[in-house]
Amino acid sequence: MINSAAERAVYRQLADVLREQIAAGQPPPGELLPSTLRIGQEHGLGRETVRRALRVLRDEGIIVVERGYGARVVELEQPTVVSVPRGGRVRVRMPTEADRRELGIAPGAMTAVIVVTVGGRERGRYRADQVELVAK
Repeated sequence: MINSAAERAVYRQLADVLREQIAAGQPPPGELLPSTLRIGQEHGLGRETVRRALRVLRDEGIIVVERGYGARVVELEQPTVVSVPRGGRVRVRMPTEADRRELGIAPGAMTAVIVVTVGGRERGRYRADQVELVAK
């Protein structure tokens, strides 16, 4: 339920509601979300508030927005499993422009980069949203 008197911004509350619905499979991956007008009507909110909430979900990589077509739930791929050897180090950071190009991270997306090093040498850089680390 969205509470306009709460400290948390209304658009963030709406993003939370939509994120929960998507996690529950409504709508399922690959399907379109209802229009911004319909979402606004369902929650008693204006279109700009809905757009801001959708921007949050887009930046998180949960949806893609196609101008003139709508917002679609991203079909999540199985994560790449990366073994981190004994003595290996893992560092998480925000992406550089080079990381964005090489790893396919959209401008403005809030996706971290995971860097695995062994003996001071980089063994790999990965998108945090597409990798699962396991200890060897």
